[in-house]
Amino acid sequence: MKFPDLSQAEILAISKALADTEYGFTGSELEVLLKQYDFADENPTMTKYKRLYNSFVERYNREKSCNSIYMFIQKCMDPARGLVDEEKYAKRRMETNKILMLKGIEIDDGGNFRTVQKAQGVSEVTRRTRELRQKLYGYGAHQYVLQCCKEELLAEDYFHAVQEAAKSLCDRVREMTGLPEDGNELIQTAFSNKNPYIAFNSLRTSSEQNQQNGFKEMILGIIHMVRNVTAHELRIRWDIDEAAAVEMLQQISFLHKYLDQCIVVKKYM
Repeated sequence: MKFPDLSQAEILAISKALADTEYGFTGSELEVLLKQYDFADENPTMTKYKRLYNSFVERYNREKSCNSIYMFIQKCMDPARGLVDEEKYAKRRMETNKILMLKGIEIDDGGNFRTVQKAQGVSEVTRRTRELRQKLYGYGAHQYVLQCCKEELLAEDYFHAVQEAAKSLCDRVREMTGLPEDGNELIQTAFSNKNPYIAFNSLRTSSEQNQQNGFKEMILGIIHMVRNVTAHELRIRWDIDEAAAVEMLQQISFLHKYLDQCIVVKKYM
């Protein structure tokens, strides 16, 4: 991949994203990273983001290229770092991607760069978030789905909002039942006709049992079609635009509304 050049303002913004007090690297972590990747570190006592910015600028002036800065970003986004503190890692990556999307690239959750549609301005993510939420409000979307349409998800495109909404179905069923399973096993156990944890109706007649099975299969359909696919396929093979996202989020919202009406028969002990 040919990396686009970065302005001083963009280098400064990336420095702040990587060295933020709340979710960025600590001073000692920066010291190790800078030394490991041959970046100058002339003022270790300086504010973290200024320290990192100065190191980036020195390297750029020395090489007349941003390639080493991109290399440093990629090393900082090694997925193994997310195992230490997943929340801080996700926030750090999201804030960095907000800047990179202005250049038409982003770091995926595998720690690799990929091309994305170039943002036309800093307000684009907020605009997209607002417009999608307005459409979903108009359709009476469920609160669980609306929670999945936040700015940090749409910063990485509708793909991620739909993926999180699909995951919310399993999260909701686990919350209702206390079952520890996930995916197919969770839904099959929770909506069993013979020993259910959640009941769609009284389950007294064959028709009611068929309804229970039908509802279960609808949830499994979303899991198999969306959640499992988006979790395991390369994004380029399962891209999604706004219209498709709205339709998929409507379907997931429909299922959440039926879950509102279901009866919790028992909790896992």
